[in-house]
Amino acid sequence: QANAQKLAEFLSSHPRVKQVYYAGLPNHPGHTLHYSQAKGAGSVLSFLTGSLALSKHIVDTVKYFSTTVSFGSVKSLISLPCFMSHASIPASVRESRGLTEDLVRISVGIEDAEDLIADLDYAIRSGPI
Repeated sequence: QANAQKLAEFLSSHPRVKQVYYAGLPNHPGHTLHYSQAKGAGSVLSFLTGSLALSKHIVDTVKYFSTTVSFGSVKSLISLPCFMSHASIPASVRESRGLTEDLVRISVGIEDAEDLIADLDYAIRSGPI
């Protein structure tokens, strides 16, 4: 959870990230409700880049994250839900539910948070404009 919080804060301040979904962020719409029921925000977060090409580049470029639809490991994992776990849902239904193709989902593991942040930062900054 501590690593996920650090990654969420980093991503929310990154100029190429459009939106971060993580209940641990104070501006998350469910933040107050979540913390009325839980002590931590968990290890899974997602974010939007506004660009499918950039999101694909991030997933393909990171070194410390494994690409998979599985979550809950001690290893950091990354996916593009619209092309993996949610691919069988019609595109129009996904979009009506806010699942756009540029959505990246991460299950944060126990690696050093600064290593994970540096890995993501490089992947984001080196991506197509």
